[in-house]
Amino acid sequence: MKTCITLFLVSIFSTFYGINDTIKKPESWTQMSLFPDSNLYNLFLGGPGSVYRSLKFSQNKLSIYNSHNMFFPEQQDISFVNSNIPVVDAQYILGNESEQNLSLYHSQRISNRSSYAVSFLKRSHDGYYTNQSTNNNYFQFSFKNRSIDSTYKINFGLKYQRLYNQLNGGLTNDSTFINSNEFESNRKILNVNMQNAYATNKVLKSFIYQDWILSNKNQDSTSLKVKKIGFNNSVQRNSRVYFDSLNPDLFLNNFYSTESTQDSLIIDVFTSSIKYSIISKTDSSEKKLNFGWSSEILSYKNKFIDTILTNQAVSLDFSKNKKSNYLKLGGNFYPFGYKKNNYEFDFLYQRIFFNDKIFKVSADLSDFKPVFEINNYQSNHHYWDSKQFNNILFWNASAEITDGLFSLKSQINKVYRPIYFTKYSEPLQLGSSAQVIQSSLNYNLIKKKYNLSTEIVYQFQGGAQIFQLPDWVGQLKFNYIFGNEKSNLKLALGFNAKVFSSYTLPGYSSELNQFTVSNGRKQPSYFMVDLLAKTKIKSVTVFVMVTHLNSGLMGFEYFSAFHFPIADRCLKFGLRWIFLD
Repeated sequence: MKTCITLFLVSIFSTFYGINDTIKKPESWTQMSLFPDSNLYNLFLGGPGSVYRSLKFSQNKLSIYNSHNMFFPEQQDISFVNSNIPVVDAQYILGNESEQNLSLYHSQRISNRSSYAVSFLKRSHDGYYTNQSTNNNYFQFSFKNRSIDSTYKINFGLKYQRLYNQLNGGLTNDSTFINSNEFESNRKILNVNMQNAYATNKVLKSFIYQDWILSNKNQDSTSLKVKKIGFNNSVQRNSRVYFDSLNPDLFLNNFYSTESTQDSLIIDVFTSSIKYSIISKTDSSEKKLNFGWSSEILSYKNKFIDTILTNQAVSLDFSKNKKSNYLKLGGNFYPFGYKKNNYEFDFLYQRIFFNDKIFKVSADLSDFKPVFEINNYQSNHHYWDSKQFNNILFWNASAEITDGLFSLKSQINKVYRPIYFTKYSEPLQLGSSAQVIQSSLNYNLIKKKYNLSTEIVYQFQGGAQIFQLPDWVGQLKFNYIFGNEKSNLKLALGFNAKVFSSYTLPGYSSELNQFTVSNGRKQPSYFMVDLLAKTKIKSVTVFVMVTHLNSGLMGFEYFSAFHFPIADRCLKFGLRWIFLD
C-alpha cells in the first residue's frame, strides 16, 4: 500500500522540480574554488581528488549515517553567470606527480528569457606512493527559461561524474618514512599494504525545476502578496565498484572469493516533491511560509540484496526578514516509509544591533534511522544482514557574535546512540552519547593592499571518544597586492598556514570508504605553510604555489591517518583565462 501511494504521488509530480526561494545566484561560478583542497583544515590520504578528512569538526560527522556515506560527495550544482554577454572561464593547474586539473565553464543567454550553462572538470594525479593515482571527471549541463510575464520558470539539468581512485591501504612500515635521513626521497619505493586495489564511483542525475506564480497582488502601495507553487523531480543513480587482489595478512574474512574482490553497490533514487509558498512583502519586512510534501523511491542493489524502499515526508517552514533581524523556523516529518517517524527541526535567529554588531543563534534537532546499507550490507569482506541499529538522535546549538573585524562563535553538538567503525571495519552502535563543544575566534582585515585572516578553534570531545580530532586547530592567511588598484597588471604575494595540536590518528577502510577508530599512532603537534604568488593581467591570471613548504625541516612525522603520510613539498603552476564576448 505504501509503495502504491508513493508511486501515485511520484507520477503526479513526475514532470516538476521546485526551486528553493532562498538560493541566490552568484555572479560567477568557479569549480576550482569548490575543491576541498582550498580548505586549510583538510588532509588528503593521497593526491588531489583522493579521500580527505577535515581536522575541524563539523556537524555532518555526527549525522553521516543519515546519507549514503560510502559514496564520494556529489559536485555542487552549476550556477549561471548574471551577464548579458557569453562567458567562458578556463583554468588549468599543473603539479607534482603528473597532477593536472582542467576546468572549463561556459554560460550564455539564448534570449532575454532563456540561457544555458555547461561545465567540465578533470582531475588526475599519479600519487605520491605506489598504487595511489586518481582520475576524476565531472560534467554538468543546465538550461533555464521563463515565460514572458515571468510567472513560470523552468530549469532542466544533467549531471555526470566519474571518480577513479587507486587505494593502497597506506604504508606497511611507517618507521621507514619517519626515520628517513634524506630531505628528499623517492616515496614510490616504500611498501604499501595493497598493491592492486581501486574504487570507481559514478553519479548520473537528471532533474527538472519548475516554478509557477499563482497570484501576485499589490494589496496597497507598500505591500505585496505572492502565492506560488513549485515541483521537484529528479532521477539519480549512484554506483560504487571496489576491487582488490586479496592480501591474506590484511583481510582475514573472504566470503565469496579467496583470490580477488569485485564488490559493487548501486542505489537508484527517484524523488518528487511539491511546495506551496506564500510570500508577503512590505517596505520594512518580508515573510515566507512554505508547505511541502516529498516522495522518494529508492532501489538498493548489493551482492544478493535487491530491494525497494520508499519514503514520504511533509515539511513546514516560516521565515521573517526585517532590516535589523531575521528569523527562520522549519521542520520535516516522515509519516511512513523506511524513515517512518523520523523528524528534523531547525531554528535560526539573527539580529543587528549598534549598527554594525551581529548576533546569531541557531539550533538543530533530528532523529533518523541509519541508511539501509549500514544495517544490511554484503561484500567479500563484510556481512551485516543481521544488524539492526536503533535511531540516532542528534542536536546542535550555536551562538555567534560579530563585532567589526572580530567574530566569536561557540557551539555544542551531541549525538545519542552514535555509530562508528571499529579498527576491523565493522559498524558498532553505542548505547551512550558523544559530544563536541567547539569555540572559535576569527579576525579578518581587508584593505586595498592586503588581506589578513586568522582563526583559532578549540574542540572539546566528551563522552565516547570516536571522533579523533585535535583539541586545537588554527589558520593564518595573508596576501599583499603590488601595483595600482586601477592598473591592468597586478601582483599578489601571500602565504597560508595551519597549525594543530596532537591527536590520535584514525584508520581508513579502503573497501568501505570509511574512517575507523584506531589507537595505532599519535600525530604530534604540527604546522604547515603554503606560499602563493599570483599575477593578473586583465582577464588572465597566472599563479605559482608551493604547498607544505616546511616538510622535512622538523622530521617526517606528519600523517593524515594511520599509515597515510601527508604529502611532502609540492610545486604547482596555474593559469586562468576568462573570455568575455
